[in-house]
Order: sequence, then C-alpha cells, then structure tokens
Amino acid sequence: MATSWGEIGNKLILQAKARGEPIIGQFELTSRCNLRCKMCYVCESPNNMSVVQKELPAGKWIKLAEQARDAGMFYLLLTGGEVLIRKDFREIYENISMMGLSITIYSNATLVTPEFAKWLGRIPPGKFSVTLYGASPETYERVCGNGKGFEQALKGIDFLLAEGINVDIKTTIVRGNEYDLEKIGELASKREIAFGMVNYISPRREGCYTDPIGQRLTPDDSLELGKRAYNYFKRRREEINSKKDIYDDNCITPDNTKPDIDKISSNKSKEEVSESLHDKVVDFDYVQKTKNAFQCSAGNSSFWVTYDGRMLPCGLLNEPVVYPFDNGFLQAWEDLKKLCREVPVCKECEKCSLKDVCGPCPAKLKAETGCFNKPAPYLCELAKRRKTLKMDA
Repeated sequence: MATSWGEIGNKLILQAKARGEPIIGQFELTSRCNLRCKMCYVCESPNNMSVVQKELPAGKWIKLAEQARDAGMFYLLLTGGEVLIRKDFREIYENISMMGLSITIYSNATLVTPEFAKWLGRIPPGKFSVTLYGASPETYERVCGNGKGFEQALKGIDFLLAEGINVDIKTTIVRGNEYDLEKIGELASKREIAFGMVNYISPRREGCYTDPIGQRLTPDDSLELGKRAYNYFKRRREEINSKKDIYDDNCITPDNTKPDIDKISSNKSKEEVSESLHDKVVDFDYVQKTKNAFQCSAGNSSFWVTYDGRMLPCGLLNEPVVYPFDNGFLQAWEDLKKLCREVPVCKECEKCSLKDVCGPCPAKLKAETGCFNKPAPYLCELAKRRKTLKMDA
C-alpha cells in the first residue's frame, strides 16, 4: 500500500501506463530562449520572428490542454526554450491552472521579477523547476554566453521562494561546469530546496544550431562525475535526512509532484486513496511483456507537443509524429500509441548484458545514430562505466 503522495503519484502513473492513458503531458510553448547555452538541443534566438510566427497562439494551447485533460492528462509540464519569454504566458497559464492539473514549470528563472512572482504566488504551480547552469558568473559566461544570468537566476529563485512557491533546482553537467556540481548543490541546500542533476546531453534536434555533442562529458569523465555525484547526494541525505534530492540522467517526467487528490477522491486520506487505487491497478508488467521499444512512459502514458503543434512521444525525437490540431487530441493520442508500437526494438541492446545499467532508450538511439534499432557507441561506453560505478558502490 502506498503511504506517501509520491508513492500514490507513481502508482497513478504506472496505472496509466498499463492502460495506455495520457496522464503526463509536456507542452513546449516556445523554442526561443534568452540564454545561448552551448549544450541545448532546442534553442532559438528570442527575436527570431520566423519561430514566433510558427508558435501556437494561447487559445490553441488552452484548448489542447482541455482535450488532453478530458482524455486523462493530470500532470502537465510547461517548458521551452524559455517559457517566460512568451508575452502571452500568463494568459496560457491562468487558463490552464483552472483545469485541476498538477503543473510544473521549467525555466531558467532569469526573467522572474518580484511582480511576476507575486502574480504566480496567487495561483502557484505544483512545482517551479529551475535549471541552474553554474555557481558563478564566469561559469554562466562560459556555458550560457551570459555571465549576468547567474545573479539573475538566483534573484528569480529567491523572488519565487518569497511568495511561497515550491521551487527546485536542477543542473545540466557539461564541459565547462562539471566542477560546479557541489557548489550548485550548496546553493540549493542554503535555500532548503530539492536539487537534481542531468548528465546525458542529447544531440541537437533538427533546426537547432547549438553543439550539444561537443559539450558533453567523455565516458571516463562521466564516470568520475557519477562517483562525485553519488558521494555528494549520499552525504547530503545523511546530513539533512531528506529524500527530496533527485539524481536523474533523463529528467523529463515531472516527478515528485503531489497529486491534487481532491480531483481524484475528495475527503479521503492517503491510505484510503491508495487502497482505492490498488483494486483498479492492472498488470504493470504488460509493457515489458510486449515488444514495445518504449519501455518508459513515452507513447505509453506521456506525450510532448512542440511549439509549432507536432505531437511526439518525447522531446528528444522528431518522429513518430502526429498532429493533434488536425483531428483532435484523442485521435492523435491513439495514433501516436500505434506508431510507437511499430518502432523496432534494438535486438543487440535487448541481448546485451549491460541493458540493466543502460536502460536502452529508442529516443536516445535515434538521436545518437539516426536509427531506432542500432546501438549507440557513446551510450554503450557510458553503460560500461555505470556498471563499474554500480560495482564500486
């Protein structure tokens, strides 16, 4: 029986995965950003009018959210680019926030002002997740091309916290900020907020002009980072007896979000809600029993919609793709699930002795090699190092 909101949330997600229900939605409101992070796989200039013209208007996002909610969506991530760069972000958020969803906002926080934080504090999201790219102006200049971004991000975080908004910090580790990990963690610790790390850098998505591959760590450097990260998070948990920290090398799903249980079953305790869910749960292993290449939530219980209206299993991919604004969300979701089940399984990965530490991901394989069913040398080398790290631990 689940005994915490996090466990109940995980159970809801597993149940949705087994049933093929779209419980997790991810809206990429824009591909534009005010920073120029070298490792970003979706990053366009703030004033790129050709991109602005392709961005879906607020009304379409709101209508899509309604349709997705009616189809089963409960968790919604609003991301970019930098979401706050949209002039109509408040219109989008205000309308969606009234739909009874558990919303997470991804942002670099550099555009957060005291006035914005006060406005958001009146209708707060479940979580405002900030990616902090370094622990000094020098690192920000090196990684993001904007040294002022560091102080702007910290001020933005503090403005949000002052209004009682649930904030966490994540960092993306690349060449240029790998020695800032512990310092970034201390910035989170000082503010008593959760801290997490992403260390897989995907090749750029089509249409972007950044250099993610050139910024990511070598497999050996990744191993050393893994050891440091393991020791750091272990020490921090021992010091504060907290399970809030996240060590995640995918970091796409809006996890650790408290579900709005009133929308599920009013006036019930956690134990009562958990018990009611227990009777409804179907076989969670069915996905593993099939030959579905997508073993995660992508295309099983989650989806990603790009700024220009394409619907994908996750943000790392350009295909399979469907178009929810042509035939409606529900039809698009059914079509997407069918297309995902047609994605071939990588036979070599399936037979590999390292698959338990690698967790073969068709999206990563496609991004790395251009094929869903071809092993990626970089990922294979990472898996070898992870096995060493696991044995050492």
